[in-house]
Amino acid sequence: MTVDDWVFEAVELSKGTGATVREIQRRIDERHYEELAIDTIEASLASLAKAERVQEIDGRWHAVRRVSKEDALRRLFGDT
Repeated sequence: MTVDDWVFEAVELSKGTGATVREIQRRIDERHYEELAIDTIEASLASLAKAERVQEIDGRWHAVRRVSKEDALRRLFGDT
């Protein structure tokens, strides 16, 4: 697994409450026995946000709900 996978997994485990960077760091340490630096986690969150897999709301990170294949095609081709 990559760092992005670990970070996304930690965000998903937060369920509907979202997770702070420190909570993400703690979950990765507990599950994968790896201590990641805050700047590494923040860089990973930035790349996941750019890929629209996570979003930040009030300082907490949430996994973005997946869309159906039809919705993805509509977004891609601009149909509303």
